[in-house]
Order: sequence, then C-alpha cells, then structure tokens
Amino acid sequence: MPERRLVVDKERITYEGLFSVKEVMDIILSWLSDKGYLPIDKHHKESIKPEGKFIEFESWPYKKVTDYAKNIIVIRLIGSELKDVAIDVDGKKKKLNQGKLQIVFDAYLETDYEARWETKPVFYVIRLMFEKYVYTPFLSGFERNLKNDVTHLKSQIKGYLNLFQYYKKS
Repeated sequence: MPERRLVVDKERITYEGLFSVKEVMDIILSWLSDKGYLPIDKHHKESIKPEGKFIEFESWPYKKVTDYAKNIIVIRLIGSELKDVAIDVDGKKKKLNQGKLQIVFDAYLETDYEARWETKPVFYVIRLMFEKYVYTPFLSGFERNLKNDVTHLKSQIKGYLNLFQYYKKS
C-alpha cells in the first residue's frame, strides 16, 4: 500500500463577486497541463436552488516525479449562489457569474505507489530504513516542489479573480 504524506492541508481561496466558472476551470486545467499533471476528475455536481446555481467539482491531478514518488493535488471547487450577469467590456457584452467561490487545495506526496516494496516483510523494513537514512533529502525536495506548485496555482487563480474587482454590472 502506498504511503501518503500530507504536504499542503486545506489551503483556501474564498472569493465573492464577479467571475467566470469556465475561465477558472480553464486556468486550472491549462496550469495542470503546463506543469505535467494528469487530471483525474472525482466528481462534478451542479444543482439549481432558489438562491442560485450550486457547483461542486473535485479533481485529483497527479504527476509522477520518479518511479518511487508522485505528487497528488486535490482541488475542490465550490460555487454557490451563482447567477448569470452581463457586463460591458470595451463596448462588448460579456457573460459572467456572480456569487461565492471557494477553492480548497490539499497536496500529498505518495511514495511506493506501485507497492513494489511491500511484497515481503523484509522488503518493507529495507524500504523504511532506505527512506529514513538515504532518501530523506530527495523526499524533502519533492515536498518543497509540491508546495511551490500549489502556491503557484493559487497565485494564478487569485490574480485572475483580482481582475474582476474593477468590472461593474450593466
């Protein structure tokens, strides 16, 4: 069984105002493809309520760092009270959403994801000793890179959302 180390625990972006759900998803997906992550969608749910549309999306993109370790980022996007609005941008109408958006990030470093070192108890003990005394600097570097990836993705999304504070509804 692979061992997962929690690197980033429930880092959040909360936003209320104008934005486009589609463009937020496009930013996330393009960032993942640029960094070499393979997205795996766990679930996607939409419902319409009296106060507006509700969207919940969860994805678990991963990236193999080595044959022994891989990065997993858990992205949960929750949009609530979403309403469609139209704004004027340079004389052209643009359709956006108005409501609340919350994005939660978790990140894991998964080691021995193919369970090669767990076929026999002796191999398991060897793996533990190897991780503790030999492979520790590499694993800490992998954790640092994973944390930097999550921080970079958060800054990309925050930068996009900050653009909309200057728009006004028409």
